[in-house]
Amino acid sequence: PLVKWNAVIYWSAAALVLGLIFGALIPGLFLHQQEEAFYTAIAPKGSVSETILPDSTRVFLNAGSSIRYRASEGIRTREVVLNGEAWFDVKHSLKVPFIVHTGFYDIRVTGTKFNVKAYKEDDEVITTLENGKIQAESANRFRMEKEIVLVPGEQLIYKKHDRSLKVNRVNPPIFSSWKDNKLIFINMSLRELIILLERKYGVDILVTDQDILNYHYDGTLKNETIIEVLNFLQETLPVYYEINDQTIKIKKK
Repeated sequence: PLVKWNAVIYWSAAALVLGLIFGALIPGLFLHQQEEAFYTAIAPKGSVSETILPDSTRVFLNAGSSIRYRASEGIRTREVVLNGEAWFDVKHSLKVPFIVHTGFYDIRVTGTKFNVKAYKEDDEVITTLENGKIQAESANRFRMEKEIVLVPGEQLIYKKHDRSLKVNRVNPPIFSSWKDNKLIFINMSLRELIILLERKYGVDILVTDQDILNYHYDGTLKNETIIEVLNFLQETLPVYYEINDQTIKIKKK
């Protein structure tokens, strides 16, 4: 009986030790699998920022934009979630594709340079290819009939209001000039230009006469202050501006 009791104590103690070991290891392994670190890079309104991802991919973020990405380089995929506008110079890898999630369609690449404009408040999601090749694919919020492959000089436009897709031939540097602190716009409506200026300069602009929002404007901006830009608008369009407190008001002449 004494021997049997000692054996019970021995095996009970062994079971307790093993239980403690597994109790310490299993949650650790589970958490290691479940809790993956993510980073978020942000460019506040009024600024442009540059980020180098863990795989050495280079990303410029336009004003009012952000990307979310894994802290370590992926084994099977490299993925970022974009809100806003970004220019990518993706490190080449045939084995590990690079995917940009815009919320409306995904962009899959192996190594190339391209610009994606996907602000939540904008009606359009625009992808412009500079070099290499990219493939646009279905996402949860929009299903494509088939994938769309872009070649350099092509631009894919998705319109949210009617869920339509269109591919245009364009001059890519125009659409990524913002990363060099330059803005080039061709036949841009004043409505679109005001949104662009609010992001670039971090200001609030109020238009009192809604019909002037349909005026169109061509121009190039580089290193100009917001006051200089407003003066240009006054000289070229039938509008004038006032500054009240922290708000810029644009009115019809």
